[in-house]
Amino acid sequence: MYLKLNKMKRYLILIVVIASSIKSFSQILPGTLDVTGMPSVSQNIADLVTEAGQDDDTIGFESNFDEALISFALDPTSAPIVGVVATSEQNCSANVYRYSVFMHIQYDAPANVIIEAKTTSNSGFRFPAVSPYDNLIIQPLGPRDLFPENGGNYIEIPNDAGAAIKVMEFVGCRQDIPIQFRIRPSVKARSGNSNFTLVYTVVASIT
Repeated sequence: MYLKLNKMKRYLILIVVIASSIKSFSQILPGTLDVTGMPSVSQNIADLVTEAGQDDDTIGFESNFDEALISFALDPTSAPIVGVVATSEQNCSANVYRYSVFMHIQYDAPANVIIEAKTTSNSGFRFPAVSPYDNLIIQPLGPRDLFPENGGNYIEIPNDAGAAIKVMEFVGCRQDIPIQFRIRPSVKARSGNSNFTLVYTVVASIT
């Protein structure tokens, strides 16, 4: 009889622990995406395709692998009535969500130029490095890792806000995710300087 009671007690404790951890998923807290760096690339005459019938947009040229670094963290919160303040790190530790990152181009990229982006599997760093979520027997969203779309290969960034494309997803807050860019200009593209804006959109979910 004692053994049965002991087993039941352990079972109930496990249920309470899991239920308490899942409770934090019921409300999504606001967060902030920080982007450091922007692709700045140039192509000189020696890099142009010289073979008849070929086009530069089949080859392209790449930025550094960490041309841009993005970080996402939940904002700090406060409760004036009780005077409790939770830092960004504390909120990220206690509230783990799934984040999807979408990208599109604003202010029109130059005509006949394809802009692509990618990151690598599990790139960047967990924030914080350790969370109680990591010790759960059942992790509702899986491990706090990063998963690139398209197998980590380049993805064409649409020149249309209505067609923003998913580039990656990660579980839990994350810092210093490197983004590499590839520019593929057609020979029809005009020479000269061009400016455009890359827009990142982060969508959080509890599933």
